[in-house]
Amino acid sequence: MEAGTHPITRFRNTYLGLREQSQVMRETAAHPPERLVQYLWYDQHFNTTDLCTEEGHRIEILSPGWWNHQAGPDFRDAQIHFNGALHSGDVEIHTTPQAWKQHGHHLDENYDNVILHVVLDPDASQGATKANGKNVSTFILRPHLLDSMEAIAAHIDLESGQVLPQTAGRCSALIPEQGLEPLTKFIDLAAEGRLLNKARQFRQRMEKSSVEQALYESLLYACGFSQFKHHFSAIASNLPYDRARQLAQQDPLALEAGLLHLGGLLPNELPQGTSAVPHFARLRSVRREYLGDMRSLPLTWKRGGVRSTNNPERRLAGAARLIARTEQLGLSENFLRIWNDDCKPLQRRKQFEALFPKALGFWATHCTWTSEALTKPQAPIGPGRIRSIIGNVILPAGLAIARQNHDRVMEERVLALFNALPKEQDNHIIQRMIPRLFGEHPPLKLNFKRQQALIQIYQDWCESNPSCRNCTACHYMDQRKASGVICI
Repeated sequence: MEAGTHPITRFRNTYLGLREQSQVMRETAAHPPERLVQYLWYDQHFNTTDLCTEEGHRIEILSPGWWNHQAGPDFRDAQIHFNGALHSGDVEIHTTPQAWKQHGHHLDENYDNVILHVVLDPDASQGATKANGKNVSTFILRPHLLDSMEAIAAHIDLESGQVLPQTAGRCSALIPEQGLEPLTKFIDLAAEGRLLNKARQFRQRMEKSSVEQALYESLLYACGFSQFKHHFSAIASNLPYDRARQLAQQDPLALEAGLLHLGGLLPNELPQGTSAVPHFARLRSVRREYLGDMRSLPLTWKRGGVRSTNNPERRLAGAARLIARTEQLGLSENFLRIWNDDCKPLQRRKQFEALFPKALGFWATHCTWTSEALTKPQAPIGPGRIRSIIGNVILPAGLAIARQNHDRVMEERVLALFNALPKEQDNHIIQRMIPRLFGEHPPLKLNFKRQQALIQIYQDWCESNPSCRNCTACHYMDQRKASGVICI
């Protein structure tokens, strides 16, 4: 079905959007919101020639930087010429200069990399100073605007909370003339390069210890996800795989008790007034029987922003059950049996997924020892995290082992699964890179492989060079197409 011909299947919020936009327009002239000034800077909605800071520095904006939606300066890694010399750093946006000190940036080391303070209007305050004692140049924006604030506000919805579109990069300009083929080839190459690099890292880890220990550490690291990955790595180092497997052979609950105890997540007693938890009592019992005088690690678990179902207790319990389910043959042998099975990628993926624990037992309905029961049982390691583990641990490990053993068939099977693995949930890098690479053109259909490619391209080319200045990746795609050789 062509764009614009989809049937209407729900109430539309067009009117509410127009009403909110109208309210913003009425308020903008007297009290412009800071978000609008950020938009002006990011979209470069002003005359960008003959610019000068309040201190008299001539500036040329090569790139406004990456819009930062987390704590810290508003834009990261901007590229700006000051008096002809290139500087890279952060940019902070305010409506007036006095906000720099009002917000405490002069005392915050997180703002020491700011190279330009962009404000809409001047005031009587003095220039901005960083925590390291250095001054920040100030640029007044309003005299350079291309339109009135009301007209600008009419084109955006400041109240939506959505990330505004990211600007297109130079590579997207190649699409009208050359089509998607050069970019597609480059993306596929980046994806394969990323997996190869991960396989090399796994092989280095494997050579320092063993295949089993490397798999075990990688699995726990992945189970910890972004917030707790280093905590889980510390636990894996202090309870090596051989000991973990031994505990699982003695009693599957002994391994869960060991991982939780090391993490400081298995207390001696529950808070007074807590209802009896039989699973907690059983873990305390096996801890006394099997763990002896094992000491907990001095770990601090900061849970801000962590979904309750991703709490470390549940993830460690899920990891313990995975190790226990594979203890008879060991992790590597279980994985190798699946790789050696002559089956389609979908069947192989499902075999790997089947190794992970189901929604059974205490942690299927609880997020902590004292939390209310979940309305619906959930596995301690969810399907999204399992697929991420397959992509980020099992695939690189399989490739490393295949190359070590010179096993061409296994490597082909790794590549086939890599090509077929479904996409993960988009993160902020992927959301940023889609318009950067494709501009206004329809993007490629994403899967796990291409998502990995976008992350790699961002890290290698775009993160440090948002202006695309002298980008050799663009030159590579352009020249390969022009010469008729676009595939390696």
